[in-house]
Amino acid sequence: MAKIVPFRGLRYNLTQVKKPDAVMAPPYDVISPALQDDLYDRHPSNVVRLILGKKTAGDDEKNNCYTRAAADFEKWQQDQTLTRDGEPSIYLYDQQYEVEGLGTVVRKGIMALTRIEDFSTGVVKPHEKTLAGPKTDRLNLTKACGANFSPIFSLYADPCCVLESLSRSQKERTPDVEVADDDGVIHRLWQVTDSLVIGKAQELLDSKPLFIADGHHRYETAINYRNYMREKHPDFTGKEPFNYVLMYFANMEDQGMLIFPTHRLLYNLSGFGMPAFITALRPYFEVESMSLDPEDAEARKKVQRTLQQKGESGHVFGLYGGENTVYFLTLKDEAVMDRFFDEKAPKALRTLDVSILHRLVLEDILKISPEAQEQQTNLKYVKNMDEPFTRVLTGEVQLAFLLNPTRMSEVRDVANAGEKMPQKSTYFYPKLLTGLVINKIVPTEKVED
Repeated sequence: MAKIVPFRGLRYNLTQVKKPDAVMAPPYDVISPALQDDLYDRHPSNVVRLILGKKTAGDDEKNNCYTRAAADFEKWQQDQTLTRDGEPSIYLYDQQYEVEGLGTVVRKGIMALTRIEDFSTGVVKPHEKTLAGPKTDRLNLTKACGANFSPIFSLYADPCCVLESLSRSQKERTPDVEVADDDGVIHRLWQVTDSLVIGKAQELLDSKPLFIADGHHRYETAINYRNYMREKHPDFTGKEPFNYVLMYFANMEDQGMLIFPTHRLLYNLSGFGMPAFITALRPYFEVESMSLDPEDAEARKKVQRTLQQKGESGHVFGLYGGENTVYFLTLKDEAVMDRFFDEKAPKALRTLDVSILHRLVLEDILKISPEAQEQQTNLKYVKNMDEPFTRVLTGEVQLAFLLNPTRMSEVRDVANAGEKMPQKSTYFYPKLLTGLVINKIVPTEKVED
């Protein structure tokens, strides 16, 4: 099963960086060009310069965003902007945030290194598909810098919440780092060197498979980097740091572990008409309409509540195409999905709301090919409930599909079956902050079991 080890984290030196929130950033794949500019301006040592450096017109093989990241990374270590912890450690990491209807929620986890396993072993289980472009980009960055800048987000199952209980005493002291991000999420980090706590964490996780929640591209990059380094070091023993990767481990049974939905927006649909589309949907879905003022916040919340209630007893998603009507589409018969999958495909995958939407509606009815979906030729993704209505009203998109979140049990069942969901099937909020802890990969070192 999973093998985790402590490591000497590389962290911002708070005697030099007085405001740590100024040097942190969200994961690279959610940073827009505007946010990238903003992060560059916040601090000359913001981690964005490492994870998502700016490209210039004169870039070539010797001078590019990867080489500049490597130069900054080296410089910040030399001038003590980044300093390495003296003892191998694990890091407790809490995220506190507010959820409407639930109040204050705290998601708890730890960061450590985990041995990189091929998916075929079943130790680490993915649940979403990946694309080649991001993996090439991340591999180039890892080769240039020799570091994991952002942790992969993984889940394990422990109904007894052993780690949460074990780490409670450690959190009685002031966090080593506490920062608030742009969304108001409070991030707290505690370095732990206590061998008893580390040993208990290892003992627990050594018996668990891991489910990747977020960071599929980075994990596959870690596999590719490990293989690349093993070719360079044919006498490897398996204990070199390049055989491990930085990972955040969270208990899927913890009350602070929530999944949020990702809504779909459709555009560039030639010859589209709502009446004909509704007619095409009716053989497969019960279609109910509800009147609303799309610009009224309370009306949008009512749509969300109605969608959640209907989702408790069936497969349903919302449809908004403009004006003052939203439709609720409830699948009549799950058996209709059988024709889109191999007979060996698990029911958990065939009957996911996102599978129903992508295969039956987007692909079969709207004729948007899987390739076009991957390339987002007609498809955009948004997280909150306001954007779908706003973007349809402004004419930026033609349709919005509103989804309920994927259930944690569905993530587990699909991953256990060795299958993968469509992209953007899960949204684990909040995102992990980049810059709290960096794993520097030193090939000549050995990990400590």
